[in-house]
Amino acid sequence: MAILIVQENEREREIPLQGSATIGRHPSNTVRLACNVVSKYHAIIREVDGTFTYEDLGSSNGSYFHELRIQEHEFNDGDEIRVGNVLIRFKESEFDDVSSLVQFEQFDPQQTQYAERIDVAEVGRFLPENEVHDAAILRVDYEKLRLGQDLLESIGIERDVRKLLNTITEKLVDMFVADRCVVLLLNPKGEFEPRAVKTQGNDTGKVFVSQTVLDEVKSTKSAVLLSDESHTGELAQSSSLVLMGIQSVMCSPIIHNDNVIGAVQIDLRKGQGAFVKKDLQLLGGIVTYVAMAVANAGLSQKIEREAKTQAQFERLLSPSIVRQLVSGQLKIGKAGELRQVTIMFADIRGFTAMSQKASPAVVVNMLNQYFERVVCIAFKYGGTIDKFIGDEVMILFGAPIPMKKQEDSALACALEIQVMLRSWNKERGLKRQVQIPVGIGINSGEVVVGSIGSSQTMQYTCIGNAVNIASRLTNMARAGEIVVSKATMVGVQSKVECDKLAPASIKGIDGQVQAYRVKAIHGRHETDTVDE
Repeated sequence: MAILIVQENEREREIPLQGSATIGRHPSNTVRLACNVVSKYHAIIREVDGTFTYEDLGSSNGSYFHELRIQEHEFNDGDEIRVGNVLIRFKESEFDDVSSLVQFEQFDPQQTQYAERIDVAEVGRFLPENEVHDAAILRVDYEKLRLGQDLLESIGIERDVRKLLNTITEKLVDMFVADRCVVLLLNPKGEFEPRAVKTQGNDTGKVFVSQTVLDEVKSTKSAVLLSDESHTGELAQSSSLVLMGIQSVMCSPIIHNDNVIGAVQIDLRKGQGAFVKKDLQLLGGIVTYVAMAVANAGLSQKIEREAKTQAQFERLLSPSIVRQLVSGQLKIGKAGELRQVTIMFADIRGFTAMSQKASPAVVVNMLNQYFERVVCIAFKYGGTIDKFIGDEVMILFGAPIPMKKQEDSALACALEIQVMLRSWNKERGLKRQVQIPVGIGINSGEVVVGSIGSSQTMQYTCIGNAVNIASRLTNMARAGEIVVSKATMVGVQSKVECDKLAPASIKGIDGQVQAYRVKAIHGRHETDTVDE
């Protein structure tokens, strides 16, 4: 089930998403917000075939994703949208919460007697034709294959583990004409957690699961059958089945690569008959297919997560660096490490006044075109896109991957950005489009780099005084200028044409800062910038 995590006034609340949901200040909204800059009907979230899309309803103060104003956004797990001072995070659960439908019971192992027991590894193995001498074995094997094929046809190549497990429980209930079926998977702590439940008819009662039986199938890797009919006398009155109101139950471990990853339990209530050994043999064989399906779905989701991670890197790093990271040639250092980095800020001058004279759509389109050009140049020089802050972009040189001559690359990158802007602004002028003047500030120094954020959303960035100085230098740079600190100039190995500026006091920085206005740099800098 998808949920929204709403953080407002330092408090968090979770709101389940089922179908469409509206967001705003009016009491009729699904998600009511108190923030006074939020519109009465600010936005709507629509669900189509399991995909949730956020749509701003023309609010006055807008909705922001990564600090860029948006009109519409398709949610991915962990995405966060800001409206006013409220953060709305989208979270998609991998499983339905069925824990309330299942009740675990613990019974004395000495009081729990198993009518039948089979080794799942053995029952999942089919003998070669020349070794089969018993027609009954052949019939059982055929039935396992038939039911297994039926199950695989039903689940196909389903990659959504939640949908997969729900389908499996439905099919198993039908196959064995059972009353209830539970699929449990082991969590990272090694504990069984219910992930899918199916009950026949209108049964709304809880499904009882014996922890004693689960421990048994986990430790022995055997499928077991318990039947109330097998108990007599005092044992019949105190058996776990009687206490759970069950006539017969089968439980089989789900085994992948010789490791138990979960269990399947199927039961019949009082008066509904009992399972027999053949049923247990069939279940043991079918669970082999269940294990394959669960493992494949988990692998598919892992691949999707890795693909998303790669896609995130591709948005931050140059393609050549991404290829080396994916291949294992390069490795990103541990989070929270000290690193010598060169930081660049590029900021559009007069953006606020510019945006007031144009429609939001025109402004967003202009920013996207501008950022596309800047990112292309940054990647050429081995830069990493740290973040977009409104109309400003922050670029790192030397993180997350160490670079040769990072200061040279940063200066060359900044100069090419300004050259690009002069050419592009000429084109825009001919089209009677607004000019885009940019000031750039660069500083080098030791910072703390790493992934920073919450458990849901992480961002690779750097923190330190060197970042603050780079930002202040950007404020000093006028349109078309590149202002660079002395720390960066000391590290430059190429010949640089520049003007030395008068030492200046910078807000928040002790003492005066020596800066330079860079005009040109001589040498080639777009190659061999990354240490092998």
